[in-house]
Amino acid sequence: MEGGALGQGGGLDAGALRAALPGWQVVYVERLGSTNDEARRLAAEGAPDRTVVLAEEQTAGRGRRGARWVSPPGRNGLVSVLCRPGAALPPEGWSRLTLAAALAGADALDAVPGLSARAEVKWPNDLYLSGRKVAGILVESAWASAGGHVVVGTGFNLNLAPGDFPEDLRASATSVWMERGGLPVDRTDFLIGYLRALEGRIAQAGEDFAGMRREAWGRSWLADRRVSLTAAGQVLEGVVCGLGPGGELLLRRDGGAVESIASADGVRPLGEAAGPRGAA
Repeated sequence: MEGGALGQGGGLDAGALRAALPGWQVVYVERLGSTNDEARRLAAEGAPDRTVVLAEEQTAGRGRRGARWVSPPGRNGLVSVLCRPGAALPPEGWSRLTLAAALAGADALDAVPGLSARAEVKWPNDLYLSGRKVAGILVESAWASAGGHVVVGTGFNLNLAPGDFPEDLRASATSVWMERGGLPVDRTDFLIGYLRALEGRIAQAGEDFAGMRREAWGRSWLADRRVSLTAAGQVLEGVVCGLGPGGELLLRRDGGAVESIASADGVRPLGEAAGPRGAA
């Protein structure tokens, strides 16, 4: 089912977003380079906490390490949130916001009617449905003498058909539309749900990160899988056995030692799950 129904997910309703999110500053731009770049520009101009930038189309969207984010106009959920965490979450805890965004995205996906697949978190910054990527997260932070900020950017594949993806991504990516058998999702309603969930998850990151880690581990797509990854220029292999105190990936090497991986690229499973899930 790849017919005209795709276009009926509807344009974003900025008025409805503003009405549903009191206390937020909603910035809607039909077309721009990157919602993250726009949020960072607004931050430099003094925009307040909970400024959210939404767009119908990005011409220079990106993921981690500058990877390009493919998004046809009017189909997806492209959103960046400016956070000024303050004393509730000091700078050393800002990395927790990647996990907060992942769980907020999972909350929003779980709430979509008719979506039977459970959202899973693929460390460090992706969401999966049915074993394929449905969303990516990019968190960027900056600190200045007047204070700091964090920009939490998320791109959701909402109303995409298989043919909308580049050929090299069709086996590894999916969309809510595809997972619902061709039923479009109302993008405004979805993003309202995501932003409300994100507000709660940001608070949880400062108050109960241990609980957040346990929940993320329960949703982990990598749990107990043998993986390969690149960290600090080294290619490592091992079994994913948990999440560390700061949300790091815990990797059990073949000799039994457990390494804590704060940042990695190219994280990919090498085989089936190795056994029952461990503790976070």
